[in-house]
Amino acid sequence: MRSARYAAFVAVAALALSGCAKQSPAVAAYVGDVTYTQHTVDAIFDEARDAFDDKQKKLAAENAPGGGPERPSVPITRRHVVDLLLTLDLGRRAAAERNLPVTGERVPAELVESVLGVPAATRYVSLYQDWYQVYGALQDGIAPAQVSDDGLMTVYQALVEADAIDDGLSVPVVREQFGNGGFAGGPLAISDALHAQAEKAGAVVNPKYLPAAAPMIASANDRSFAYRMPYLQDGTVVATR
Repeated sequence: MRSARYAAFVAVAALALSGCAKQSPAVAAYVGDVTYTQHTVDAIFDEARDAFDDKQKKLAAENAPGGGPERPSVPITRRHVVDLLLTLDLGRRAAAERNLPVTGERVPAELVESVLGVPAATRYVSLYQDWYQVYGALQDGIAPAQVSDDGLMTVYQALVEADAIDDGLSVPVVREQFGNGGFAGGPLAISDALHAQAEKAGAVVNPKYLPAAAPMIASANDRSFAYRMPYLQDGTVVATR
């Protein structure tokens, strides 16, 4: 059901590298003829950080006028911004190729904030809302993949790194907890579609943002977890100097 995605929306994007570098340290990534500049990445990140800091200051003033513990920092980095921009781009290409309408309901910004910790009134959250709609179209239009042990453990390890699940579980145990791997079938199928789009577009990523990954969210035991699933890559990348 579409409404179930309010609690968890999961996607994976893989980035293919072209055979020759595009030399520009001011560029975060290229996807086909689209350029994602470092300036754009900085602007999205800075807005999220500033909004988060402002909110923390207000909370501190309301709850501890005389001072209190050190305030937390924004729970994203510029790498998260790059991952989101590329995931959204590749997802839109995959949906367009399949003539899948991106018309699903838009997850409330406040709900995204409650999971990610990034203030709702920011471009970062708006991009997440856009991705939610694209992911819904892909989920409806692409059949789940057969989940190999490697694919299953890729999803599992990403959750482990996000402290969302216990480490050290065997493949049989993970399969049991994931419903024989059914949890991973949809994301892996979408990952394949996004990877194909990256190859077609000749996506190129600045090495400081490698390994490239997709922003994802999963739910378990009435809790939602944000995590990243990296895809290691070989090839020529955007030069840093």
